[in-house]
Amino acid sequence: MSTIIAAGILIRLVTGLIGPGQLAFANEQSEHELSLSLISLIRPLGICALSSLLITFLTGVFRRKLGRRFLGIHKVLAFITVIVALSHAVLVLLLF
Repeated sequence: MSTIIAAGILIRLVTGLIGPGQLAFANEQSEHELSLSLISLIRPLGICALSSLLITFLTGVFRRKLGRRFLGIHKVLAFITVIVALSHAVLVLLLF
């Protein structure tokens, strides 16, 4: 459950659904607008893809020790990994 909540927060941050006035860095004032370009998404998507791949791999490796219920989690994580990796690849191919 906490994985779903963390993924939702990450998606909201990356897609910019948190408004420009609601998020500010420590050395900035909140009146500045937060601009989000497609190029700035490449690195976070790559990090998310690698992290998701590692977690998927580890749930697959330890599936026998953790039980059969982790097979479902493994499949969901594999699906998420493919989506994030493909979106990262598309952005890299289109923008560079």
